This record gives sequence, C-alpha cells and structure tokens, in this order.
Amino acid sequence: MMTVFSSRRQRQLRLMSGAIAILLTGTIVFVWVWLNTSFPANSTLDTILCQHLPLTDRQVAVRRNLPASFVPELRAALGLSNAEICLLPDDKLTQAVYKTDHPKPDSPGEAVTFRRLQLQDENGFVPADGLARAGEHVRQMRIGDGADPDSGGISRGSWIWLGPGNIGGRVRAIVISPSNSALMWAGSVSGGIWRSTNGGVSWGPVDDFMANLAVSTLVMSPSNSSIMYAGTGEGFYNADRIQGAGVFKSTDGGTIWSQLGSTTSADWYYVNRLAFAPNGNILVAATSSGLWRSTDGGATWSRRTTTRALDVNFNPADNSKAIASGSEGSAWYSNDGGVNWTAATGIPVLDWLGRVEVAYAPNNPALVYASVNRNSGEIWSSTNGGQTYALVNTGNSYLGGQGWYDNIIWVDPTNANTLIVGGIDLWRSTNGGSSLTKISQWWSAPSSAHADHHAIVESPGFNGGTNKIVFFGNDGGVYRADNVYTVLGTTGWQELNNNLGITQFYGAAGNPTSGVIVGGTQDNGTLRFNGNTETWSTMYGGDGGFSAADPSDPNYFYGEYVYAWVHRSSDAGSTSEFISGIYWDGSQWTCLSAPYRIDDACNRTANFIAPFILDPNTPNRLLVGGRSLWRSNDPKTANTGTTGPSWASIKAPISGDYNISAIAVAPGNSDIVWVGHNNGNVYKTANGTAASPTWTQVDTNAPGLPNRYVMRITIDRNSANTVYVTFGGFSPDNVWRTTDAGSSWSDRTGSGSSGLPDAPVRSLVIHPSNSNWLYVGAEVSVFVSENAGVNWTVPHEGPANVSVDELFWMNTALVAATHGRGLYRAETVGQACYDFDHNGQVDALDITAVASRWRNAALYNPTYDVAAPFGVIDIIDIVTVSAHWGLSC
Repeated sequence: MMTVFSSRRQRQLRLMSGAIAILLTGTIVFVWVWLNTSFPANSTLDTILCQHLPLTDRQVAVRRNLPASFVPELRAALGLSNAEICLLPDDKLTQAVYKTDHPKPDSPGEAVTFRRLQLQDENGFVPADGLARAGEHVRQMRIGDGADPDSGGISRGSWIWLGPGNIGGRVRAIVISPSNSALMWAGSVSGGIWRSTNGGVSWGPVDDFMANLAVSTLVMSPSNSSIMYAGTGEGFYNADRIQGAGVFKSTDGGTIWSQLGSTTSADWYYVNRLAFAPNGNILVAATSSGLWRSTDGGATWSRRTTTRALDVNFNPADNSKAIASGSEGSAWYSNDGGVNWTAATGIPVLDWLGRVEVAYAPNNPALVYASVNRNSGEIWSSTNGGQTYALVNTGNSYLGGQGWYDNIIWVDPTNANTLIVGGIDLWRSTNGGSSLTKISQWWSAPSSAHADHHAIVESPGFNGGTNKIVFFGNDGGVYRADNVYTVLGTTGWQELNNNLGITQFYGAAGNPTSGVIVGGTQDNGTLRFNGNTETWSTMYGGDGGFSAADPSDPNYFYGEYVYAWVHRSSDAGSTSEFISGIYWDGSQWTCLSAPYRIDDACNRTANFIAPFILDPNTPNRLLVGGRSLWRSNDPKTANTGTTGPSWASIKAPISGDYNISAIAVAPGNSDIVWVGHNNGNVYKTANGTAASPTWTQVDTNAPGLPNRYVMRITIDRNSANTVYVTFGGFSPDNVWRTTDAGSSWSDRTGSGSSGLPDAPVRSLVIHPSNSNWLYVGAEVSVFVSENAGVNWTVPHEGPANVSVDELFWMNTALVAATHGRGLYRAETVGQACYDFDHNGQVDALDITAVASRWRNAALYNPTYDVAAPFGVIDIIDIVTVSAHWGLSC
C-alpha cells in the first residue's frame, strides 16, 4: 500500500532536512575552526574532540600553537600521543616542551658538573671515602656529646618535622612481607628506609641516624622474613645521586639495621640491586664495581665480575640460574648460582647510557624480558633463560629520553604475556610486549602516577583474579593500582605518600607573620607549607631551587626553576609567574628585551641551582647570581607580555666565567654586598646600591681562602665587618670568618672531635639574639657552635643523618630544609638567658655550672664558654652569666 504524505508533512520533512544540513555544515565548520585555531585547552569539548578525532601533527601544532616539529619530538621524547598533547593543560604543556628541549635536569652534562663542583676539592677531586669519613666523624661526635645533649638552645626533643607528608620523593625499592601484606618497606634514595604497618596508608622512618640514608634496593630473605638487606648508593648516573656505604642487614624484621663490615670499601659505594636465590642461601649484589656473591649472609663476598652492574634476578624456581644487566647494552646469565657469568647475545652494544633492565616471567622462567634504553625504549625477549635475546618492540618511546635514569620492567606472575614497563610513564602489554598501552600520565599526578618509575612490586598473594594489586615506586613516592589490568590514565590510581617524608629540598624561606613557607625541591617543584604537614601544595612545578619571602608582605614569595628562572607569587605561594624575563609565547620559551630580562637566565649560563636573595633591608630589591650579579629594584612590577621587572647587571663576570654561587647583603646597610663564585673567589662592595658598584676581591687576603665552591656567605647583623664564608668539598677548612671586612681571615671549622667533619657546609646562620651562636647545615647534619666557631657540637635527636641544604629563622625557630627528609623546625632559647638547666630562670645552679669549670681543661665544655676569649672558661664567663641572675626564660 502506498503512503501519501500531506503537504504539511512534506514541509516538515524539508525543514528537518534543511536543519540537519545546516547542523552538519555548522558542525563541520566548527570542527574545522577548532582544528585550526589556538585557544586554551581542557574544556569538555576538547576532551571529546581530542580523544575521538584522528589528529594530524599539523592539526595538533596549530591547535596548541606549537612549531610543527615539536609534535613528533614530544611523541618521541616523552611517549605522548597526539591526543595527549592536544589535552595537556597549558602549564603541563610548557613543562613537556621544556623536558623535550632540554636534558633532564639531573642528567649528565651541566647538572653533573654543578653537583660535582660542590663536592670536589681545589684539584677537582672528590675523595671516594669522603662521605664515609664525614659520617664516622659525626657518629663519634654524637658519642662524645652524649652527656650534654643541649646545644645552641636546641634542647632534647626540640626538632619538629614539618613535612611534606603528602608529596613523597624518589623511591627505588619496595618490599612487602609475604605473610602480612599490611607490612611494607620503602627505600628512599636520600631519606632512608620507611615502614608502613597498614599497607602504605601511612609511613614512618625506621632509623633517622642510620649510617647512610641513600637506600636504592631492599630484599627480604625468602627463607626467613626476619632477615632483610638494604643496598645503599644510587649508581644510575643522575647528578643528585648520593654515595652509599655498602649493604645493611636487619635480623629483626626491618627494625634495627647494621652495616655489613664486608661492604665498607669503595667497591660498595653504589649498590644498585640485591637478589636472593629462592632457597635464601645465595645473595648477589649488582654494584657499580661489578657483581658480588655471598653464601654466608653477607659476612664475606666474592667478586664475580668487574663491569658495572645495574640489575640482577634469580630464577624463581631454580637456585642455579640467574640473570643480570648493566649499561652499554650489557646482559649476562649464570647457570651455577651466580658463580660464573656469561655475556648474553642479541642486544647490541650501546653507549654508556644504554641501560638494560631484565625480568623473569615467574610462571615460565625460560622466558626473560629486557627493557633497553635504545631508541627511547625497546623490549627484547629471551626464550632460553636470558642467554640470547630478540627484539620484540620498538617505536613506543616508553622510556622517553631518560631510560638510563628511570627504567623498570615487571612481568605478571600469573601470565607471562602481561608485562609493565616504566620510564617517565607506565605502559602495559598483554601480548608479550608486541604492543603497549600507556596506563599513567605524569602531568595528572597525584590522580595518576607520578613521573619517573623505578620499582614495581605485586602484592603478596597476587593471583590475577581476587588479588590484582601492584605497587609502584617513582620520583613522587609510592602509588598503588588495585587492578593492574584496568588501571588507566587517572582511573584506578591511589597515592600512598601519607607521612612519607622523603622530599629533597634545595632551599626554603618563610614569612614569620603568616607562618607560610615555600621551598624548592628536586623533581617536585617549589612547594608551599601553610601549617599542615599533610596539605603541602605546589607553587610552581618541575624542579625548584632557592626561595625568598617578603617579610613585610605575606603575599609575596619568590622561587626559581633551574638556571635562574626566578618566579614570583603575589598570592602567598598559591600561584607563581616568571619575572626573570622568561616567558612562553605559545610556541617556545623566549625572553623579553632589555632591561626586562636576566641575560644569564635567558642564556642558561647561571648555575643549575642559582643563588638569589631579597635585600634584608628592603623587599623591593632582588639580587640574582649568574655569571654576572643582577639587581632588580622593582621585582613586584607586573608582567605585561612586553615588560616586567627591570634588571641591571651590577657586577661583571670574572675571568674564566666562574658563576656566582653565593650572595649576601649586610642587615642594616644595603650598600654592603658580598658575592662568592664557583672557584672560591669572594668579592665585596661598599656601594652596592650604586648604578655601577665598585668591587674588591677579598679571598686572597691572609691567610687566603680555599679555591673551592663558595656555598654560603653570612654577615653578622650586629657588625657588618664580621662575615662568615662556607665552602664545598670534603676538606677540613670549610668555614672561615673575618672580623675586619675581609682584610684577614681565620678558620672557624674547629678541630678534632669538637670540630666540623670534612664535608661541604651548605648553609650558615647566626642566632638572632646572640652572635656567638652559629648553626651550619652540612652534607651530613646540622652543627652548632656557641663560641663563634671555636668548637662545634651536634644537636641530639635531629634532624637526621641527611644533607641540610638550607637553614633560616622564623623568629627564634630554626628551620632546616633537608635534601631527603623534608623540613624540620627547632625552637631555640636565646643564650642571653643562660638558663643551662632549663628550669625557667637563671639562678645559682647556672652560675655554678660555669664556675665549676673555671680554668679546668678536663671539665671544659663550649656550652658554658659564653664570652671571649673562647677556648677557656674564665672569670669573664662567670661574670657574664651572673649579670643575668634572676632573668626568666
């Protein structure tokens, strides 16, 4: 039967057809405009179109206002797809472009040179045993100071940890008890061993004063879960790596750790991986000096190879078979329990960055996978237990440009075809590595896993069904996936950094009025603290450095990215913008024209972590060190796109282009400015506010200062003629003082057990109310002198056996920024009170404590040597304390 439409119905159909045509035409036009127009990303529409349109490189480049060449470079270097580039938030896109355009900041090259400069002596030598000797010196000091735990007003129990408790830091090792999945340990590369008793929900440090906190590998005996081993030292070429001290052992389930005496030599400074045979009788260590084997619980070791080894694993079902790998494309196998090793074939010889990681397929140990740092990431496999390898996958760029640094592979213990490889991000394969799917995105952390992966461990009882839990260790701490088969992007990830206090700070500053602190960190940006250890936030991402706080306005803070890229916050550290003349023009980093730029920042000729300070006398003057000294008298001026704060070079580069490494301005007199350089040169000026100050070199005055990296310069607030200069290097004279404005110098390092260890002194501050009280942050702890550097002690119970990179005051509270344990604060009691027994007032007991030591060398203690001349307790000390009789404290 024929259907006849009315004319009205026909008109409706024609209108609908016209509407549809218009809608389709409009949609096509809209999509064309969207593809060919650059505007801010991350709307709901962006999410839909970026994910579902087959975007070409040119379309992505136009959409994100990038040079066309950048798109394939981003894919190759960071493993980003076109859809991901399309969706990246603007701030993360700029970071991604920077990562692509520059080596990773802790990669070989300038960053290595920077870190080494701070450790080397005048001849460019870093002693292999320097850190170990310094650590032993500190241990002896702690033993000797046991009877007098209070020093510099820091009493027992004064140190309070400030966090961050929600940021984490670099974790290279995770171990889980096979009998109790809630019991976990994490190894931090500069923060030591941490334990969780609730499956990673929260963490606590195992030993603040373990002889070395640079933990890179952890293993538990498969035959006795009470026996554990920790390898120290991070030997993966990164510049901020910390030297280890061999292998440590615990026999009580990871509570008490003792250094193995057999691993104290230089051969054991970098223990990269430890592995047990399944019977627990054989232990093999992969170190920078080769593979070592022990059959007596680490009491003795035999060296089996002499080539740098980075990874080692035993066949989970056969005590006689093991595999290992290293750099330069090297891989080995053993058929006799690690006694003899044979080079595997197949993987080509590579350069020194050609790191290889290997893993058995647990349910089919004849199958071995290798992740190779070649072509930004290649997967190889072996079907004969690691003897020969064949290429399986290349082209995904899953390692990005830094597989020498972060490179890890995990094979599903229940399915040999399922594996995860990690570099900057994590990728999953379900077909033996033939194809890969990205399952994390670093720019979304903590909603997704943080960047730079080093460890992957499944939960005990993992069965691929009811238990699919896997843990990941990376530069942002510990993360968990409850279902390793479905975790993807920002779905299925859980951050486990609660109270995991292992953040590595370079510098920090605080506002005493608001209590807000900002600090620059390695890999975790410039962070903001507002009173809660668990709610630190990010002021600026990437890497951080030094920081400054405006004491007159709690809204203004300053931080930096690398190479003097100084940025400013005007909202109390919530957000930040560059003020050194660097800006993102939508397609690349570029610089404003003079005078709105710091040339050393634009040219990246400043130190990797460049010094900068606010003038203590006026918050409207900022000084930044590069090859030149740069000054801005208007750092709060708004950026306009073509202008911003103006900058002027007020000190020319020195011969040899040695960068400025330290800056100081005299409290109370802004004309007095001091600077130090990488090579030990020190200059001062008495007209620092002039357009062209006059500079005088003072380090050559008698007896002459060391020709080493100048770490810090501090000017006494009560006398501008008294200045302290500290130096790098594992050398015996790293603190110097002048009391005549640099005309002469005296070593204030002390001597013997009451002197500082031979280690870099990174920071020095003077007590606000007593110029005789000095505090230094060194490579191995905090030290205090109560007599202007004649003698030194270690404040007991804190903060930890860790590098202290920055000290600063928040009123009378001393804040220590550590490189591996976050921030600490200690309230100090001003020595002007002289309440030695801390009963609240100066009384007869305090005077007796001084008088009983009068000219008695055997009873001498610098705590009671309160007035010059120092080195002996005399009548002047007794009179000084007596004058404070009755004062309350």
